[in-house]
Amino acid sequence: MEAFRGRAAALALVVLAACAGPDAPPGPTPDLAALLPPAAEFAGWTVDEGPDRYVPDTLYEYLDGGADRYLAHGFKRLVHVRYRLGDDPAACVTLDLYDMGGPLGAFGIYSAARTPAVEPRPWGDEGYRTGSIAAAWKGPIYIHGEADDERPELIEMLEGLVAGACSGIEGEASPPSVLKALPSRGLVARSERVVPSDLLGHAFLPGGVVAVYELDGRRSELFFSDIGDEEAATRAFEALVAHLARRGIVEDGTLSIGDGGIRYAEPTLGEGTVVRSGRHLAGIHGGLGPADREAILAELVRGLPP
Repeated sequence: MEAFRGRAAALALVVLAACAGPDAPPGPTPDLAALLPPAAEFAGWTVDEGPDRYVPDTLYEYLDGGADRYLAHGFKRLVHVRYRLGDDPAACVTLDLYDMGGPLGAFGIYSAARTPAVEPRPWGDEGYRTGSIAAAWKGPIYIHGEADDERPELIEMLEGLVAGACSGIEGEASPPSVLKALPSRGLVARSERVVPSDLLGHAFLPGGVVAVYELDGRRSELFFSDIGDEEAATRAFEALVAHLARRGIVEDGTLSIGDGGIRYAEPTLGEGTVVRSGRHLAGIHGGLGPADREAILAELVRGLPP
């Protein structure tokens, strides 16, 4: 059942990618093992475990309880290796290379764990390290590394492994094209995320993009989803409005954003606006005032593909 749910969500991610516009053209299937930095490049280090390989049907053997999240983002293959310093079994660094099927999947799983507060590193399209964990993504590849602890020699190895793996991935660094519609004014850096399915927690919505905006110390969350066609988008919009009406207050009125929408107030999301624009559903909710929220929303809608 876990694998079925993951593949269904991955299909939603494929639809989102196809409707959002082209990313970098697909290249040959990457050789993950070839991207592993040789232990011989690092004095005193050897391979303690691996390389071990996993595919969708076996990923749960490595990520027991966590495989579904990767499958939802389009996971294809994983190569896992563990490096050891000297003879100390507690002085190791693990490196995992995930082929996520495309840039949208790699960015999606990367951004799911990243927080806006992390300091970006020049690894691949983007990377970071926080404590004993480092991660990065480039093209279809998501890179995750973890040291046994924060001893300087382990952290040095951790960062060297992630940087080395990224350097072997071909192609120029480029964000997924689906993010290009996001307005720049007020966008909180590194707050963008790709949700593979059930946007806003609703099964009647497919995947989409969310991002946080801040103006004058007040924040709101923006979201949009490509539903596929206008008829489906209308049904999704009506279902969302009905849900909001059951939980809060929906204002009557005409909005001049996209093909029209509504303003609402409800306990979980707060005050917000949601609109339909062609095959897209978009909205914004949170602490920004109505004028600022809807100015950002209107700019987003103008940037969405027809």
